[in-house]
Amino acid sequence: MRILKPETAKEREDKILRWIVQEFAQTKRPVSSDMIAKKAKMGVSSATVRNIMKKLEDEGLLHQEHTSGGRVPTDKAYRAYVDYLAGMQAVALKEKESIQREYDSRMDEMDTLLAQTSRMLASLSHSAGFAFSSPVAEQNVVRLDFIPLGPGAILAVMVTDSGNVRHLPVKLNYEIHPRRLRLLAAFLNQEVSGLPLREAKRRLWQHLNEDSSELRDVADLARRFLEDVEQRSAQESEFYLEGMGQLDFSGMTGAIGLMEERRRLAGLMEEKMRSLSSGERHVDIAIGAENELKELRGFSMITCPYRAGERVMGMVGIIGPKYMEYPRMISLVNFIGEVVETTISHWEDMLAPESKIIPLEYDEPRKRSRK
Repeated sequence: MRILKPETAKEREDKILRWIVQEFAQTKRPVSSDMIAKKAKMGVSSATVRNIMKKLEDEGLLHQEHTSGGRVPTDKAYRAYVDYLAGMQAVALKEKESIQREYDSRMDEMDTLLAQTSRMLASLSHSAGFAFSSPVAEQNVVRLDFIPLGPGAILAVMVTDSGNVRHLPVKLNYEIHPRRLRLLAAFLNQEVSGLPLREAKRRLWQHLNEDSSELRDVADLARRFLEDVEQRSAQESEFYLEGMGQLDFSGMTGAIGLMEERRRLAGLMEEKMRSLSSGERHVDIAIGAENELKELRGFSMITCPYRAGERVMGMVGIIGPKYMEYPRMISLVNFIGEVVETTISHWEDMLAPESKIIPLEYDEPRKRSRK
């Protein structure tokens, strides 16, 4: 009997395990030793394969549901397979081109971007796709605009560094001349551009307490707008989830539970974001019991962050079966994360000339002549 070197035996075990994972992913049927001996073409007998499979089962990598049946991979087996595959595969060129065209043609605001991203991930993965953005209150203000709509009516607009755009119609009991509104808005942008929302609001509050009455009306308008955005951002969900119907839950309880726990899913994404540092994009895979939410322990979750500059702004990912096609899914999530980053970078480039505000002089109020 030929005795193999330990490293050779280990390599053969790993090859058989990977073959079992791939076969089960395609057929969804338990894999037998006879099947491996006939189809895998590894030059090993059924008896040798049975011994290897028994060893893999003892190590917690395979599970035999019935005594006379084949074996199926465990969470531990999927983890070993994913670790082996990491970084090896890529999304097909045609699929990349299709994804890029979709983003080039439709993405003009953050809400649209995230909604379409979750739909695209769900469609391409045939699983659940999601996209998450950090709360608006944690993003930096790039620009504030005030657009006159009519006598005493103004549309306030805020753009953040992640591409979020927020609009708020404002009704005033006084009228501001459009030219003066533009000049004063330019001045305010000098003060708040690049600041987090809460800091921008604090800065505007300082202007309200200054003696300069020329700034008071617009500063008050801007502060009211930022307060409204901050309140709404605490209530609005920045988590977009599509394709839940494509997941095979054992019962409706799991599906309903997950839909009801969107806030917990969003919280989980925030935790992942906080654990990341600036640098290279990292695709994370949680398999089965590695998922923190009990509703997800029958699935795998693949996530990837996207950034604006050096700041992590959000996460994209998919939730799918443990037997998913990992090489393609990992590459898909990673590529879409790259495209979202590119889209945000494109927005920043477009906003850059306008965000560099040139100091403007505003008209001094005329002193009323006394009769």
